[in-house]
Amino acid sequence: MHLKISSPEKIIFDGEVKQVSLPTENGMITILPNHTPLVTSLKPGLIKLIPVDQPTGEFVFSDNIISLSVSKGMAFVDGRMIRVVTATATTSPSESVKTLEQMKMKLEASIKQLKQKGSIEEIEKSLVKLEKLNADIALSKIKS
Repeated sequence: MHLKISSPEKIIFDGEVKQVSLPTENGMITILPNHTPLVTSLKPGLIKLIPVDQPTGEFVFSDNIISLSVSKGMAFVDGRMIRVVTATATTSPSESVKTLEQMKMKLEASIKQLKQKGSIEEIEKSLVKLEKLNADIALSKIKS
């Protein structure tokens, strides 16, 4: 089964996989070859995939599973190919867990202030950033 993950800036992964798990609005779903066609929205979280061959690039591996952090996006599945489009993706975090945790604390404080006087749109944007940051932290912990 072919998987292609891309953002507006670049192609993040393009290769054959045995399976892929995606963070959807309704929870994690695992896609296997010959999966029923579907289109689903993705929420920020970790994509986990098992590649057929060892890919090139800087990926975080754990037990032959590649994990990467994505923000909101869409997934298109036809049984033979999965196409994932996301706003941003992290294949290997450059920041330490400690730095990411500090960023999370600042963002949570900002969200608290927004809840007192901000608009719903600002709060929702910040909550999406927080979900992506949580995924980056989880990815960084896998890398450690």
